Amino acid sequence: MADTRFIGRREYFGSLFYDFQQGDYIPFDWDATNIFELRQNYDIEEIAERINKRISRESFLTFIQLCQSIELFDKESNFTGRFLPHSPVQNKLSAPLRVHLQLTNKCDLNCKHCSQDHQNALDNELELKEIFRLIDEMANIGTYELTLGGGDPFCREKDIIPIVKYAAEKGIRTNISTTGLFIGRVIAKKLTEFPIKGIRVSFDGSTEKSYDYQRGKGTYRRVVRSIKTLRELFDCPITLHSVLMKTNHTEILSFLKSVQKFKCNVWSVDFIKPVGGAKNNKILLLNDPQIREALKTIQKIQKHASTTIALNSFPYQSRGKRIYRGFGCSGGNLNCWIDASGNVYPCSFLRDSFSAGNLREHSLRDIWIYSANMQLFRTLSGNESCRECSHVGFCRGGCRARALYDGDVNKIDPACFIKIQD
Repeated sequence: MADTRFIGRREYFGSLFYDFQQGDYIPFDWDATNIFELRQNYDIEEIAERINKRISRESFLTFIQLCQSIELFDKESNFTGRFLPHSPVQNKLSAPLRVHLQLTNKCDLNCKHCSQDHQNALDNELELKEIFRLIDEMANIGTYELTLGGGDPFCREKDIIPIVKYAAEKGIRTNISTTGLFIGRVIAKKLTEFPIKGIRVSFDGSTEKSYDYQRGKGTYRRVVRSIKTLRELFDCPITLHSVLMKTNHTEILSFLKSVQKFKCNVWSVDFIKPVGGAKNNKILLLNDPQIREALKTIQKIQKHASTTIALNSFPYQSRGKRIYRGFGCSGGNLNCWIDASGNVYPCSFLRDSFSAGNLREHSLRDIWIYSANMQLFRTLSGNESCRECSHVGFCRGGCRARALYDGDVNKIDPACFIKIQD
């Protein structure tokens, strides 16, 4: 486990600390980072004198009080954090914030809208010792969040407990993304022995008829049992994740009622993309007006819903940290996706165009920093409309995968926020 609550990475903008108690990253600028480093060798009065040309004494003392309020300084104003030894990297994060690992490509379903090309295990999937080695490196470079997905990660049942256990020992917070259809009560109970940050369950039909149509006869009742088991056993947030498509996009209110009925914490929403199995089932794809109409509906009910609605691929909605430069989404800038054979990509939806390297040939840090395709993705030129838009400083152009499937990775996101307002 982490030996201190706050562990920091020096970054091009200053530093980034992970708060193991709150389970989140906190960015600081260079002035704050300088104070942290000075406090390891000088007392408060000496630091105030050293920085008085840049920071007033009043501002300095206010900053110390703020750090004390989150316990990054103790009552005696001692710095309680610890820096990792790595140097910052110019114009990009020195390591990802989160890794999404496809534990296996295997899934015993055959959903027409699946983003995978097939449901079988990939050739030469990462062995347990290789996943342990990845976790070791994540702890070393300051990447403290891991999501285990698939396929379905529970199709690799014998390995998921050792992986979660090892990650916990190394201070890595684990999330699990699953269909919910292959997790039994016994293995769920074993998982409760370890800190799980969150569990996301795919939920692509709000009624038994709709769900069974998407995933197969009898699957709705199975997933409902699993959701109730997870809600009973785990204290962490439980998210229901829905992919909206032609066969379910009119069920928005019904989806929200299901989330509330099952007492889940979040309803996460995305839209089907023409990748994997969906490439061969284009009848399921929504057109741009349908996407915008669905988003308008979600925006309306968000204002009054008691349940959190997450639109993670719509950055103007998710309001996440934007601690990176340039045009483009968080894939490759904040996070990365690794397939079951160790291939690294900015995100799973960009795997056909932006392969960055393989963990068996290079370290995750080297792939993250030096990969030509990662660098290409981080330096996208964008488009004139986005560059002139008042939202671009926060939105960064939205989802690049949607733009790529629309013909050009630099194009306007087909589900653009401004278009939705039209």
